[in-house]
Amino acid sequence: MALNWDDMRVFLAVARGGSLSTAAWALKVTQPTAGPRVRALEAALSARLFDRLPQGLVLTAAGGKLLPLAEAMERSAEAAARRQASLADRVTGTVRISPGEVTAQFVTVRLTELWARLPEIEIELVISHLLANLSRREADLVIRECLPDSAGLVARRLGTISLAVYGARSLVERNSDALGEGCYRDCPWVSFDEEHNYFPEQKWLLEKLGGRQTQVRVKDALVLFDALRSGAGLGVLSCFAGGAAPGLLRMMPPLQEVVSLQHLIVHPDLRRVPSVRVVMDELLALFARSAESLAGLAPPSQTLRTA
Repeated sequence: MALNWDDMRVFLAVARGGSLSTAAWALKVTQPTAGPRVRALEAALSARLFDRLPQGLVLTAAGGKLLPLAEAMERSAEAAARRQASLADRVTGTVRISPGEVTAQFVTVRLTELWARLPEIEIELVISHLLANLSRREADLVIRECLPDSAGLVARRLGTISLAVYGARSLVERNSDALGEGCYRDCPWVSFDEEHNYFPEQKWLLEKLGGRQTQVRVKDALVLFDALRSGAGLGVLSCFAGGAAPGLLRMMPPLQEVVSLQHLIVHPDLRRVPSVRVVMDELLALFARSAESLAGLAPPSQTLRTA
């Protein structure tokens, strides 16, 4: 009897999660749907695949032998899904792009520019700190500072994002006597929370503050941006965002110690898919056209001082 891939998918999810409920959640199906799939697979193989123990479902010897075969089927199914779009005659479809929060600000305000060049492509933005699994098509393209650990993924350099200290004009006017190097001590600051202390800009700021906590701490780059525009404090912001925001002043030149080199990452099976290929090309061109903005070459009217 031919094995059913849907049954094998459930088997894999149960083996990894240890229960039908966990498997159902992972596959986005109901538990009453998952149970019969496992029983159907056991009937087809005439073998018990799991022992029902108090701690959950545990693979039997037969289940252990089936596991690598099911994983091989999964890899084949994923490869087929990745290559499916490359068979199309027209450059159409949906391309999922997963940028980090900061880069998402840059891409989002330029979506109309991308759409104008790619009228038949639908774009989904999957914004996350975590690196999407390209093998499982959680995204088609990933934009990240760090290069992937996974062997085989292809990375192209997009460009460098510069960062600088920004503050609202109203805040600067209220604290004109406290600016300069002393601003690290005497002005209010907005920053990310402790969970984001690994961010280079966060490390730089905490070092400058000498361990002093900032007055406002947030989890989201967009919230930080809005807080700075409201005059809640000074903060480290990408130059492309700060330079384009009316009412924000750059307090000093871009920080030489803190730069963010962005890479465009793709699975090798996907880079030849026409829809993914054209989006890759447009993203590379977009970053190239925006190099001055990304580098922080702000107009003088939005820069407090240039030395």
